[in-house]
Amino acid sequence: MTTASDNLIFAPVGIAHLTSRNADLLRAAAAGRSALRVTTAAQLNGVPHFGTTVTILTVFAFAAHAADALGLPPTVVFDALENAPAEHVRRNGEHYTRTVGDLIDAGRLDGGTRTDGFRRLLNWARDRSGVPYEVRPYRVYQNLRPVRECLHHIAQNLDDFAPICAPTDGIVKVRPRCPACQLMEKSGRRLRITALSDAVQLDSVCPDHGPYTEHVPIDGGGWYDANTPVRSIQKGYLLAAERDIYDACSVSADGADWGGSWHSQVLAPGLATLGIPARDWPISVFTPLVVDRTGGKLSKSLYVAKGTYADLPELFLNLDVLLADHGEHILDTLWTEVTRWAVEPRRLHRSYTVDYFAALLTDHLAARPAPRAA
Repeated sequence: MTTASDNLIFAPVGIAHLTSRNADLLRAAAAGRSALRVTTAAQLNGVPHFGTTVTILTVFAFAAHAADALGLPPTVVFDALENAPAEHVRRNGEHYTRTVGDLIDAGRLDGGTRTDGFRRLLNWARDRSGVPYEVRPYRVYQNLRPVRECLHHIAQNLDDFAPICAPTDGIVKVRPRCPACQLMEKSGRRLRITALSDAVQLDSVCPDHGPYTEHVPIDGGGWYDANTPVRSIQKGYLLAAERDIYDACSVSADGADWGGSWHSQVLAPGLATLGIPARDWPISVFTPLVVDRTGGKLSKSLYVAKGTYADLPELFLNLDVLLADHGEHILDTLWTEVTRWAVEPRRLHRSYTVDYFAALLTDHLAARPAPRAA
């Protein structure tokens, strides 16, 4: 049976000319190591949409391929980012937020609705690939000693990191939350970051409760919200440290929108400014983007807020709908596809349109009709 994938042209771009299999990207970093750790992340801002689903499946498929090719036991580490903003508040013209985790703790959000879809997908991918996984909540991640060490280095060298982390306004955003109501000032305009001998001190102002201070010791304790560029640099520092902690080949696997300019303008300069030799940087692998008909990244937030993709079936924006309409065996179809990406460079280093996946699902339905409601 001919599928959409068989009819697609795969031009061997860039890095594909240097590699026969994608495991070649890891071969030097894996030499002499005893384990493989592949780390990916997602914000817990709802049920996984189609792009997130495809990324997570690709990460497991890549880990399985690399483990087999390199002879190393693999683990996928899923950073579950419950520090994602969940509530937005305006006070006196300023923008404040509360996180998913805070609203769950306050009983205002159901933690299950934010995690069950991810857990279901992770369990399926584990069982299908044979690759075990660990879930690392942000509250755990931000407290790890290498992550805190990186934060302290950044606090000591704000002038060096500001052009990397905040080229627009120069404000490195490491936000504390008000101890009384958990509001955080998004802009960081009244944020003060001070490097102490063994901690970072964060001073801010709550619009309802006034000034407050958060101490973030290197050895643990306290809490802070690092925005995306700071967290990205911290993750690179952590994965570099995990090479020795776990005697592992450390791999960061994310969607391709975190490659390109982000990698060259944020992560690479950040790691260089921290003084980490390039040979110790984690390997970065980028999974294909699922793009809309204009070539832009398929965005769940645009769909929900503006109805931008009103003509698309909801199954592309919601894992629950996809599985309800077609059952978990639809994941087998996606798995067959992404396992080809995981091995072949010409398939991994590119994007795929939503219409491509629509054709793929059409092939699937032609071969196996969707389940009927009773």
